[in-house]
Amino acid sequence: MRAERNSGATARAERGSTLYIVAASLVALLLLGGLAIDLGWLYLGRTEAQRAADAAALAGAQQFVESTFTTGGISQAAVTTLADNAAVSVAQQNKVGGQVLASSDVTAGPPDFSRAGNPLITVTVSKSIPTFFMRVVGKNSVTVGASATAEAYDPRSTGTGPTFCANCVKPFLVPNCDQNAADTSPKNTAPGTTCPGSAVLIASDGSTANPGVYPNGVVGEPILLHLNAVPSQWYELDFGGKGGATLRTDIEQCTTEAISCGTVLPTDDGKKVGPTDQGICDLITYGTGKCNGANKATSADTIAFNGANSPPYTITAGAGNPYFSAGTQIGQSASLVTVPVYDGHALNPGVDSVTVVGYMQLFVESFDHTGKTDDISALILGVTSCGVSGGPGCGTTGGGTVTGGGASFIPVRLVQKP
Repeated sequence: MRAERNSGATARAERGSTLYIVAASLVALLLLGGLAIDLGWLYLGRTEAQRAADAAALAGAQQFVESTFTTGGISQAAVTTLADNAAVSVAQQNKVGGQVLASSDVTAGPPDFSRAGNPLITVTVSKSIPTFFMRVVGKNSVTVGASATAEAYDPRSTGTGPTFCANCVKPFLVPNCDQNAADTSPKNTAPGTTCPGSAVLIASDGSTANPGVYPNGVVGEPILLHLNAVPSQWYELDFGGKGGATLRTDIEQCTTEAISCGTVLPTDDGKKVGPTDQGICDLITYGTGKCNGANKATSADTIAFNGANSPPYTITAGAGNPYFSAGTQIGQSASLVTVPVYDGHALNPGVDSVTVVGYMQLFVESFDHTGKTDDISALILGVTSCGVSGGPGCGTTGGGTVTGGGASFIPVRLVQKP
C-alpha cells in the first residue's frame, strides 16, 4: 500500500513538471517566432534600402549624360551638384520600413572622376526602423542600410569593356564632320571627307573633337538632317533592307536594329519626302499629326538651355504630349533621339554602305517642307564614339554587352564600387 501511494505522488509530481516544461517551451517558441518576425521585417527593410540606393545611384549617374557633362557641356563642379541633388531626390521617393526617407538618411557622392570617361557616384541609404518582439530585450529599433554605385559607361574609355550596342536608333545618318565648323552653307553642300581635322565630330582617339558649348563646342549646336549628299542620297538608312515603305515607322518608333561599332548599314535610295516628313511629324507630336502652321510649334515638346545658352537643358511638354500637360517641365521626350555617326566617306548614288563609328544624341525641333527644301532641324546634345570595333556582336554573351540609345545614348549602369 505504501509503495502504491509513493508511486501516485511521483506521477502527480511529474505531471506538474511537464506543465512547467511545456510553458517554458511555449515561451521559447514565442520568442523564436517573434525573433523570426523581426528578422524578416529587418530583411525587408534592408531590401527596400537597397532598392532606394540603386534607384538613387542610377539617377545621379544619369545626370552625367543628361547634363551634357560627357560631351564637355558643364564642369565637374556643376555636374557634382546636379548628380548629388538628383540622387537624394530620387532616394526620398522611396520608403524603408514604411517610413519616407529624409535627406539626412541619404548620403550621395561626391562623384568619382578618377576613371577617365567613366564617372561614378555612390549613394548610401540608412534608416532606423522599429522592431516588434525585440523590444522585450530593450531593442526598440534597428538601423538598416545599403549602398550602390552607378556609372555613365563611355565605351571610348576602355578597349576591354563590354561592347556598346545602341538600340532605338533613328534612320538618319550623320557623317563624321561638324557641319557648322566645316560648312557655311549646309543646305546646299553636304559635309564629307574634305572637312579639316578640327571639324570632325569624333577624333581618331575616340574623343569628342569639339567638346563644350556652342559656338565653341558641339553641345547645343544646330544641325540639319536629310541633306542631299549626291543624287538619290539624303543621309538616311534602310534598316534591315526593308525599303522606304517602313521608313516612316522607323522614324516614329523604335527599330529592332541593335548597332555597335563597326556595324555596316545600307543607305536608303531616294529622297522619301512623304515618309520622312510624316515620320518626323508623328515623332515630335506623339502621333497626333499636328504639323501644319502653328500646330507644329505648339504640339511638339521644346528644349531650352539654362542661362546664356548654357547646359543643363530643360524640356517643356507641348500640347501633343499625351503624358504631361502643355508647359510642364519633363525629363524625357520623344524628340530626344540617337542617330549613328558614320566614317564620313563621300556617298555614292544609289544604295551605298556605311560603317558606324559613333553616336550622336539630338533633340529634333521641327522640319521645313518648302518647295524642294526638306530640312529637319535639331540640336546636338552629345557625341560619343562606340568603342573598339571587332568585339562581340550585340546580344552575344562572350564579352558582355551594354545598351544605350534614345533618351540616354550613353549607357548608365550599376557597378561594383572599386
